[in-house]
Amino acid sequence: MKRKVQISFQTTTFIEGQQPDSFSFVTDGDLYVKGNASYLRFKEAHTHDQDVFSTMKWDGRELMLIRQGTIIMRQSFISKEETYGRYVTPEASWETKALTETLLVQLPTGNKNKGKLYVRYQFYLQGQSTGEHEIRLSIERKGE
Repeated sequence: MKRKVQISFQTTTFIEGQQPDSFSFVTDGDLYVKGNASYLRFKEAHTHDQDVFSTMKWDGRELMLIRQGTIIMRQSFISKEETYGRYVTPEASWETKALTETLLVQLPTGNKNKGKLYVRYQFYLQGQSTGEHEIRLSIERKGE
């Protein structure tokens, strides 16, 4: 069963010698369970007229981020592990790597109406570091 949720999304990038760069938005999404995994799906709010839909799949150990639209990306995160993925734009395709420092997922399931997701990781595009990144989501179930 799909449940409607409201998501507060914030991402911050830390690059040595620079001010942190943050981006945030609030959007509506769906939370559902399929098989042994929970899925959170939402449309990203970008400054351009581009539709990018994100799906976060959580199986209790691995968080898979799947972005579809103008940007296509697949990247998994496993606490304290190195994982590989792909980032694709209309112009090019790059291999990605994440070294996940912290991964915390608490979904609003059962009688819990609020949840959160936090991941902090070093990110590499074609072998080049893009800095340390944080993704923070606050998830709240909407009226049933």
